[in-house]
Amino acid sequence: MQLRSLATLAISATLLLSGCGGGGTTTTAVSKEALSRECIRCHEDAVSPGTKVSLISEWQGSSHALANGAGCADCHEPAIGHPNVCSTCHGGGGSPTGYEVTRNPDTDGKCLKCHGVSHSEDVLMKNAPQHFGSVSGTGVVGASYVNVANQGKCRSCHNPHQNTLTPQHRAFALSGHGKTDAEAFNHYDFKSRTDGCNRCHTSTGFKKYVTDFATPTPAFGVGDTTRGVLGCDTCHESYNYKSSLRQLAAVSAPYKGVAAARFPDVGESNLCLPCHAGLESGATINALADGAFGNAGFENSHYLAAAGLMYMKIGFTNFTSASAPFGSSTYGQSLSPDSDSTPGGMLKATTSAHRNLGTPLINGDRHNLSFFVPGVLDKNGPCVTCHLNGSGVAKREASGHSMKIDANAYRQVCINCHTSENTVPLAADGSDFARIFLEPQAEAYEEALRLMEHLLLTKYEISFNKAVYPYFYDEKILPVNGKKQAVRDWTRGGTVNGKKMMGACFNFNLLKREPAAYAHARSYSRRLIYDSIDFLDDGIMNGSTGATALASGLTMGDHVTPVYVKDDSAYNTAGGTISTIYGNTSEAMLYLIGWSRSTGKWNAVERP
Repeated sequence: MQLRSLATLAISATLLLSGCGGGGTTTTAVSKEALSRECIRCHEDAVSPGTKVSLISEWQGSSHALANGAGCADCHEPAIGHPNVCSTCHGGGGSPTGYEVTRNPDTDGKCLKCHGVSHSEDVLMKNAPQHFGSVSGTGVVGASYVNVANQGKCRSCHNPHQNTLTPQHRAFALSGHGKTDAEAFNHYDFKSRTDGCNRCHTSTGFKKYVTDFATPTPAFGVGDTTRGVLGCDTCHESYNYKSSLRQLAAVSAPYKGVAAARFPDVGESNLCLPCHAGLESGATINALADGAFGNAGFENSHYLAAAGLMYMKIGFTNFTSASAPFGSSTYGQSLSPDSDSTPGGMLKATTSAHRNLGTPLINGDRHNLSFFVPGVLDKNGPCVTCHLNGSGVAKREASGHSMKIDANAYRQVCINCHTSENTVPLAADGSDFARIFLEPQAEAYEEALRLMEHLLLTKYEISFNKAVYPYFYDEKILPVNGKKQAVRDWTRGGTVNGKKMMGACFNFNLLKREPAAYAHARSYSRRLIYDSIDFLDDGIMNGSTGATALASGLTMGDHVTPVYVKDDSAYNTAGGTISTIYGNTSEAMLYLIGWSRSTGKWNAVERP
């Protein structure tokens, strides 16, 4: 036993000298696998606390092992003489003091031996600023993957034994949540703000918020000057990603002016709703006294409010009475979701196939009766289904962690309803989906917003600057020190309804900041635009939006072709099915006003 203990001491000493960051003479003649065998002999039954699988097999399949990069002792740095083999096997008097001590490489910072900002051989050195940013607190170097809150917790994103970067890691780093140069993570030092920004612009703030739905306090930023992206641990509770997704109950948005804007329980997609519900809603404006609008600051909807739009919670919808008739419905019903798909909905209100994706309500959907059956795209909610990975179908590349609606998303989800556009077939691989289907709709949507902006400027002398808060500026007032003055008088000198004017501007800002609203909430976004223009053109709701568009004189990029053209019909029909666009009718007009999906003709009531 004495000889065996001496052998163990020799192996342990060799292990300590073998790592890339272990100091001393680096041993390259013996593989990390061989140097780790004594550790494996005692720890072969060890199970990863995160993934619950063999810790040894995870390490053996990692880049640490396969690239001969690091063995057990390189990371754990056991004390010389660990373990005392005699006492371990024969129940002796125990090990000499310190012999059993090993390091937790994560909390003890041992990962930085090889992956630190100063290691010249680090394969991640080209990404060192993205990983470490201003961890030292010596200034801001953009946002980073690591901040003070998770320093010493590499396990927030990485399996410590199967350390190989996954496709999901790489896709996430390019997504809107993981880009270290994104405006959402660099505009302010969000951790130090007192207005609740940190609940969506920091991982720590989000985790605190979804725990008790109380807005995190500035304490989350005390002593921490780092700016971080929304890392893996924002949505996942451990590196066992498949089994550690944070579980949230149904979400309510804390809009001012409404007791509770309740959203449906959409499973995994609940994680997306707290931030994508938006900051304020039209109810915030409704709650202001009518006499306040002669001198009031703009109420900001905030940005990328896809959920607020999809569930029809956020827009300003007080241009007329909720009971006013519009076609076969009423104004209020046309701006509310159907009661089956979300709390607070109304009978005969607005349905949405996109809103039903990822829920049992998609089963039996008329767009594809043979595909939408139980078990297929009917759980995890619409956000996860479309942007990450749908249920019951072939897995998407990198599980969709790029969050993009790209060819992968088309092949998995969109193709089941959208196989052509205006009789032009879409490629089954999704390669032309964006060009033929998405881009024309996005352009028509942006043209509708351009018409709103045109009316604000030409009729009311209100300009819009997307880059400078509070975005809406009064062209009636001379600049002060070269700076335009923000709109405060929404009544425009007492000539218009100030509440509705701010509401129209609210809708414009809301929709301008959510460029995919035409897909997330097609009917709702069209109606918000139509109603805002209908008010802006003459101050009353009288169905004049189409005429206003035709008279606007707006032209395409060639400065000749008119944006809005309305021919005798919207679409041609073939065999009772709408097909190509009729005559000279423009895509922008098709988006702006209503037409019949069965006949292709313009609706008698043009509001969509």
